[in-house]
Amino acid sequence: MKKIARLQEAILKDLWPKIPPERRALLEQQAAVGHRHLLDVHNGMVGDRTPPVAREVLLLHSLLHDDPDNLLRDAVAPKASLTRVGPDGQIYFGGVAYDSTDPWWLYCIWAWEETGPTDPFQDAPVVLQIPDTATLAILGDWGGNNTPAQQVATAVRSLSPQYYVHLGDVYYAGTDKKGVIESDYQSENFLYVWPGAAGKSFNLNSNHDMYAHATGYYGTALASSLFSAQAGCSYFALFNSGFRFIGLDTAYFDPNQSGLGFMNGALNPLQEKFLHNQAVAAVQAGQELVLFSHHNGLSIDGQATTPLWDQVIAQLAPLAGKRVIWYWGHEHLAAVYAPQNVGNVTVLPRCCGHGCIPWGFATALRDSKQVLWFEQQILGPGSNYFVTNGFATLKVDGASIMESFFGQDGSSHWRSSSLVNQ
Repeated sequence: MKKIARLQEAILKDLWPKIPPERRALLEQQAAVGHRHLLDVHNGMVGDRTPPVAREVLLLHSLLHDDPDNLLRDAVAPKASLTRVGPDGQIYFGGVAYDSTDPWWLYCIWAWEETGPTDPFQDAPVVLQIPDTATLAILGDWGGNNTPAQQVATAVRSLSPQYYVHLGDVYYAGTDKKGVIESDYQSENFLYVWPGAAGKSFNLNSNHDMYAHATGYYGTALASSLFSAQAGCSYFALFNSGFRFIGLDTAYFDPNQSGLGFMNGALNPLQEKFLHNQAVAAVQAGQELVLFSHHNGLSIDGQATTPLWDQVIAQLAPLAGKRVIWYWGHEHLAAVYAPQNVGNVTVLPRCCGHGCIPWGFATALRDSKQVLWFEQQILGPGSNYFVTNGFATLKVDGASIMESFFGQDGSSHWRSSSLVNQ
């Protein structure tokens, strides 16, 4: 509880008085909603509930009001009987770093208020040619440097991929300087343990990087020699004779930038034009398109589209009659969704956001006909948590591509048949 006392003192005494009244009132309102949700969860009323507010404020009420219902106490030192799993796989009172009741998610409030201004958006995307035969490793929501993240890194290295793509998120917030309660998360939780090779690694922006106003993302992560291939820009393209891979920054221009927003994802006009032009280039070169983003285009059960989905699909019109594979993170799970036919374009959606965040058996995925596969290997100790973390790979060879999902121990858990460029 000593660390929590330090967090409480820093927020209550150092931070809270400096927050503008309107902003403080909004946070208090969100905190009250989150508190009521957590009380229900704590009492076993999980059902089909999903959090009405971000996990970053779920315990704010408890922190501000001296833990009136012992939620903070049980989050720090929970009993196994208190652990709950939501329909989306979120784990509450699991007693591990990064579960949904880890009090240190509150650090994101600190990071937003104490960093900034937001680093300028860089508009100089690189377009790089890669060999016709290559393997790309995909890690999503991986920047936590906990045991699962370290095991994922070891498993990725064992496969010796040629290229590495991080779909975003460095936890708790992607800060790059030390302070009263800050750590250099971009270095300690990301760069120091990143498994990829310099000049062959790519890193997407995300909501948790934006919680530090992208200062750590631009100033530390993209400034590293590991990500020199991006030349300081948050979006990019790779191509060979059979495929064109597009990485998008869906975080920077999210319309909800309240500090704990950035949850839906959006593109700016520059990226829309870039994506459209890359789609045209793919058609002209006879290439298949593969998209990478942090934010998701579908709800976790695949039943509904997001505003980002519509924005992206609008730029894919040149690919009529073609297929697009789209990998995203943001949701902390692994899933393969049914093909979506939109505007004569067939989209194959995949979620690969299970790089390090603890999660449980997501009943919302089990019950959806739109989900073809989802990761459900349970490591325990519970019968519905913890589900293994992991990563994915894309192995391209000429006109064919092989997709695979792996567990954190490197075991193969899902693999497509060889998909041939149409």
